[in-house]
Amino acid sequence: MKTLKVVLTGGPCGGKTTSIQNIEQEFTEKGYKVLIVPEAATILINSGIKPFGEDKVDIVEFQRSVIDLQLKLEEIAENTAKKSEKETIILCDRGIIDDKAYIAKEEFQKLLAQINRKELDIMESYDLVIHLKTAADGKEEFYTLDNNTARTETIEEAREKDKKTLEAWLGHEKLKIIGNETNFKEKMSRTIYEIYSALKKPYPIQRQNKYLVEEIDLNKLKNTKLVKLEVEQYIISDGKKDIMYRKTTKDGETKYTIKTKIDTNINSERIITERKITEEEYYESIPKEEQPIIKTRYCFAYKNEYFKLDVFNNNLKILEVEETNKTKEIKIPKFIKVKKDITDDVSYRNSSLFKKINNKSKVLEK
Repeated sequence: MKTLKVVLTGGPCGGKTTSIQNIEQEFTEKGYKVLIVPEAATILINSGIKPFGEDKVDIVEFQRSVIDLQLKLEEIAENTAKKSEKETIILCDRGIIDDKAYIAKEEFQKLLAQINRKELDIMESYDLVIHLKTAADGKEEFYTLDNNTARTETIEEAREKDKKTLEAWLGHEKLKIIGNETNFKEKMSRTIYEIYSALKKPYPIQRQNKYLVEEIDLNKLKNTKLVKLEVEQYIISDGKKDIMYRKTTKDGETKYTIKTKIDTNINSERIITERKITEEEYYESIPKEEQPIIKTRYCFAYKNEYFKLDVFNNNLKILEVEETNKTKEIKIPKFIKVKKDITDDVSYRNSSLFKKINNKSKVLEK
């Protein structure tokens, strides 16, 4: 991985400014080139272009200006990274998807249409998203806006902005939520840890906890803010390596990817590589004579953990949550009843499920 593009997001006073300073120092000392993309909204507000106060501009026009500036700043950083001989971290103080939290969904979609961009493509242009929860949610005594004069939110407004910002990023494959359960120093250490984790050599190693789901309270699930993805995938296995061709559709937008997973000597951990491919490449590569895995994925946040619930077309249900703290107990949502932990059960891997579908063997217990 030559360039890692990271977004720091969250409500006001979540620790983004301090995190950026810590990350720059930490990884510059380790030999990385660190490029910082500043918060576009703050640049505009500090320049006198504001969606509040006297002579305020229209909020939708303001967000269009934010998006335009953000795109340009990111483009400059990406071009600089391409010319660098060093491995590079592009560190974005908020990303374009954050703008979704400040205007109506329909208005945001219109802005994207004006610049001929799709939300799914923009979201996936970031390799890692770290959501730092505002101090207004759990550490109210430390809530302050002294380090950013462009912000004016009250504690209540900060909580709401934090909530909407997190909801805007739901659906991203590498969304990490860092709450206020520990002290601020440990919160900053967690941020550094997530970037180190994403930069593991030769490639990032993925560790997920997986559970077989027995029951779901559908009403409570529907009342949870979630992102729904429709997934179709084919898997070609070769010993310890799985090659996965995936078609993912969100709100009518479709992307195609190829992902390679290689087993390591560490139980349940796998080396993961992934890249986007064209629709033509997808249909040329998939095994035409075999049936795909078809599932609906629901992505949602609960107790500062990021969950993915896969409901397969044969009604098999699997819950995934990425490990965020080895000493912290994972709290399964109350509206989901799990039957057993299947983290180390290879028979529930996508490759195994794919073989069962196409060998027409006995379906796994539901």
